[in-house]
Amino acid sequence: MINENGTAPLTRLNGLFKPGFTNDHKIVIDVKGQRPTPGVYPLGEGPTIAMFNGRELQASEDDGQADFHSRFFKKHGFVLLQHESKVQNWDSGAIGATASIGDHSVKTQADVNEIEEHYLPEVEDIIRNTLLPTKQIAIQQAPMLLRRGDGTANPFYGQVVHNDYGLTADDFEENVAAFAAAEDARGWRGMFEKDEVSGFMLINFWRTVHMKHPLQHFPLGVLDASSVHRDDIISTGLEGFTMSGRITNQLSLRYNENQRWYYYPRMTTNEVLVLKLFECHKDDDDAAVYNSYHSAFEEPFPKGDVERRQSCEHRVSVFQLRNQPSQAE
Repeated sequence: MINENGTAPLTRLNGLFKPGFTNDHKIVIDVKGQRPTPGVYPLGEGPTIAMFNGRELQASEDDGQADFHSRFFKKHGFVLLQHESKVQNWDSGAIGATASIGDHSVKTQADVNEIEEHYLPEVEDIIRNTLLPTKQIAIQQAPMLLRRGDGTANPFYGQVVHNDYGLTADDFEENVAAFAAAEDARGWRGMFEKDEVSGFMLINFWRTVHMKHPLQHFPLGVLDASSVHRDDIISTGLEGFTMSGRITNQLSLRYNENQRWYYYPRMTTNEVLVLKLFECHKDDDDAAVYNSYHSAFEEPFPKGDVERRQSCEHRVSVFQLRNQPSQAE
């Protein structure tokens, strides 16, 4: 389907809360589906949503200035970048590169971890020189990424509107403990509380890999952060999702017709979609919405068989420093 002005495909996204739903506490979502989630549209019954073309949005705002991508990323919470990586084997250093579901070890899938050797310095260069060129920052990267697609431990695609983190530093610390360990959470908090640190950002580098053709199978839809009203944010948590058994901190969304969704048609393996998953500042007034909501959705145009999506994501911690030369450890 195409929307009434003929410019954007229409789709239905799962996991949206109804406009009239209110809550005064975190909504716990049972990922096994044994307990219904109150306030959410039933599958297939939500409002139709226009998926606008992100390429057209970027082109319309590109003023040719050197800091354009940085400003676009700050405003919308996402940006598409041209990037031809030196990495050939994206399964090296990957979590979920094999079909062993439940095996989340960080052992590399090859003798040489190309993610560590090539991708980490490439990503650091993008952050320092393209995304945050004027900021004093300290970057932390793990030498691994998450793979998704047929033949991996994650053969499914996240077809629910969500953001993987909460809103506050406390929310983030709890998520680190849920997905890693209490010691890791204390380490993150200790770093965040350093005097020279003014804020924190978690950035996701999302791209297709090992594909011969442009992506037409379950592309990623992203919500323009500048179109999200603070009152539409629903605090949620996933139960039965972590190895630790802890409930996570997530963000869901109350549907609002003013929300603007985008996707980048026909992404290639020489492009990377950068998403802002989390951001908080010590002097924040809690008014801004930084986090980028996202969801995979069915591409409306392909006919017949198309190449099935193979993708990866790499999440990077960025501590923002005050205007002084000291570097965080």
